[in-house]
Amino acid sequence: MGKAPLWTSIVIGLLSGMLLGSTWWIGREMGRGPGSPVPARRDTVIVRETPSITTEAIETGRRNAIVLATESVAPSVVSINAVQHRVVSRPVVPRGMEYWERFFPGSFPRRQFQQDVSSLGSGVIVSADGFVLTNVHVVDGADELIVTLKDGTQTSARVIDRVDNWDLALVQIDGLDRELPFAPIYDGASPLSIGEWAIAIGSPFGYLLADTQPTVTVGVISALNRDIKQQQGGQTFLGMIQTDAAINPGNSGGPLINTRGEVIGINTFIFSDSGGSIGLGFAVPIERAIWIIRDVREFGRYRRPYWGMTMQLINQPIAETMGLSDSTGFIVREIDDGSPSWKAGIRLYDVVRQINGVTLHDKATVDRLIYEAKVGSALDVIFERDGRRMTGVIVLEETPQR
Repeated sequence: MGKAPLWTSIVIGLLSGMLLGSTWWIGREMGRGPGSPVPARRDTVIVRETPSITTEAIETGRRNAIVLATESVAPSVVSINAVQHRVVSRPVVPRGMEYWERFFPGSFPRRQFQQDVSSLGSGVIVSADGFVLTNVHVVDGADELIVTLKDGTQTSARVIDRVDNWDLALVQIDGLDRELPFAPIYDGASPLSIGEWAIAIGSPFGYLLADTQPTVTVGVISALNRDIKQQQGGQTFLGMIQTDAAINPGNSGGPLINTRGEVIGINTFIFSDSGGSIGLGFAVPIERAIWIIRDVREFGRYRRPYWGMTMQLINQPIAETMGLSDSTGFIVREIDDGSPSWKAGIRLYDVVRQINGVTLHDKATVDRLIYEAKVGSALDVIFERDGRRMTGVIVLEETPQR
């Protein structure tokens, strides 16, 4: 064969070189294992892989202190249906004579029948034998109490005792021959703090709804020792817990708890123009309920404190009439012989200046000092008689049974 032209040899050489280069590159890449490093280019963006989020991780993150506290207390929250049996009387008016009855009432005979009126509230079981804490206004005037538990069980209940000035009532569940779930009570060992979590639990419609699970709202403790006047018919509430956890109609009597699952108060009322929550809710501190429970356990009733005297605020005319240079304090207008005040040395027309080191400027000051006092509480008093300064200790006793 003859020699190939020069240009043909050049083309064949170029094609051979390209083929060899491609073969070498493919072989290098195929030989690279799964873990072989790839040299990074300067313009390469390295993306970090997002770790997978498992169901376990989601559940662990969601089960926080609020969830755990709620799960602990919710089984002890009940719905209370307070039923009043009323006798209603209506005239038996023949058809067409309605206007006659309107203008001449009493012209027709009347028929009486019973009408049941229900009101709903909440409560919390605080002992295995069925003691339930709630508000007085939840059970007030009721002829029958029906309690609905979280599992849907319905049973009757009765009022054991009530303390109207605190709006606290102790109810006993009847008819259940088993131990009931009950909520732990805050012992006060560590003081409550403004800003700590507060959880309001209630079961306002447990008697009406197929689902008897209690409702839960969350907020914080907004303030402590709040004094509220002219609430609910002029009643004064002192030393209340304020919270922005929503307390809706029907939640009265339910527990306010902390993140440890302890009852710190009993939800009582809200400030609202519309009837719904605006973040101003108030609860009775649980310490008062503890006193009621202890007295009922030991004595079968709450022992109402008694000091046995009636006082009147001193004004300028009274001070001038009695020749007093200082118009601060109260004058004793009535005192019972043998009462705790009598035993402390106080007599009629004495002037009481201080109680427990607090100067008595007005009635609100006296009310505040004795509002949370209980049987056995000791009140240090400073009083005057004929210009002489005297001291004594009033040890409160139970109000005499009359």
